[in-house]
Amino acid sequence: MLLHSDESKFSRTSKRRIAVAVLAASVLVAGACTRSSDDVEAGSSETSAPAGGDDSSGSGGQSDAGPGDFGDLTDVCGPGDASGATAQGVTDDEIVVGTISDPENAGRPGLNQELFDASTVFTEWCNAAGGINGRKITNVERDAKLSEYKQRITEACEEDFMLVGGGGVFDDTGQVERVSCLLPEIPAYQVSPQSRGSDLIVNPIPASLDELQVGAMNYLEKTFPGSTENVGFLTGTIPSTVFIDAQLQDGAAELGWNTVYQAQYNPLGESSWTPFAQALKSAGVQGLVYSGEPENLAALLQAITDIDYELDWTLAGSNAMDERFIEIGGDAVDSVYLAATVVPPFLADENPATQQYLDLFAEYLPDGKSMAGLGYNSFSAWLLFAQAVKACGSEVTRACVYDEAKKVNEWTGGGLHARTHPATNQLTRCTIVVHATPDGFEVPDDFEPNDGLFECSEDNVVGVDGDYGEGVTLESLGLSEDDLQ
Repeated sequence: MLLHSDESKFSRTSKRRIAVAVLAASVLVAGACTRSSDDVEAGSSETSAPAGGDDSSGSGGQSDAGPGDFGDLTDVCGPGDASGATAQGVTDDEIVVGTISDPENAGRPGLNQELFDASTVFTEWCNAAGGINGRKITNVERDAKLSEYKQRITEACEEDFMLVGGGGVFDDTGQVERVSCLLPEIPAYQVSPQSRGSDLIVNPIPASLDELQVGAMNYLEKTFPGSTENVGFLTGTIPSTVFIDAQLQDGAAELGWNTVYQAQYNPLGESSWTPFAQALKSAGVQGLVYSGEPENLAALLQAITDIDYELDWTLAGSNAMDERFIEIGGDAVDSVYLAATVVPPFLADENPATQQYLDLFAEYLPDGKSMAGLGYNSFSAWLLFAQAVKACGSEVTRACVYDEAKKVNEWTGGGLHARTHPATNQLTRCTIVVHATPDGFEVPDDFEPNDGLFECSEDNVVGVDGDYGEGVTLESLGLSEDDLQ
């Protein structure tokens, strides 16, 4: 999820359990408008089942949707008579909101461009519907370029009402500045412990320091008996993925897995992946847990194939659901599995909110990164923000919007993703397991959803208690939420 440099692209399918060929994004988007709008409606934001839930039937797709409706959320945006310069960045007719991402960097150009793209689509769509209670959104793209996260936070402190729909790979920097200036954030994602543990954040898809989603790990243990006796872990040498790897290792230990191999690689790529392949073979690794870019994983899997070794499975991050991964890895990707919290684009035929998201891209930003997973996170963050702003009426202050967002206990982003719990920052108990094949991506035949498209269980989350670091609290700076205006 963190190092996503290329757009994920998927073909359409009407059957969840059939593999799909990966097609060009232009083909998919061009055909999106021809799909039926009579599908079952997704779960609601407050009390419904997760997206695609069997018991979440609504009006039958989007045929009765108003211009400001999204998924099962009604009147997200629309006209109104809100007025007043009630806070920094808020006037009678405008709300200035910042979004952080990292596309303009020398190492990985285009990194997480989908955060800006999803923010653009939401803003254009919402403003076309009338804004939020009549106030239009002005979105400011704040490019952190990987190394300038703190600078962008400082600028946002001076100009923006809030930060929405973004995220930075190096979000461990700038948290002191953000909390000090009392700048709330509704992010698309968080990576570092410093960000996850900091105050004044409401996350529509929570990322925890003391819990780990292990639904896909449970699936692999069941599907490949005995393989978890010989597990390897591999990650890049940057703080974000090192932290994720540490949590994954702690989660595996909680499940009773036996680790026989641990290593780190150059996140910009290795001149040869053969030494890593040989080391995995020598250690007898049967299952590999990988954190990092999909291109590097594809190159590693090719090296493993070249030495005539075979893994039972590889567990990758959701960023592996990427066309480039298939192109580079070819037949070698067939052992790869990943977990999805967001309904994957190849299931759009079965989830109206996903289809509407694609349709909005086709209308407002047809060349945008409509398939990249973090974009769906970003759109969910904007929906949560809009709901909170709407509840505040004319008195749009940071305190009101933050408080309203914190009240939301159950949330699906209108049906874009599994049921989450922003109010308590509790991880979702629901997941979709996705299998990579040389021809594309599929939901495995033996995956057993029990709540719409998702498999939901308390067993899908385990507690982890590693010393990962901590965030910045208001109390540590001599402040409290009472200081939020």
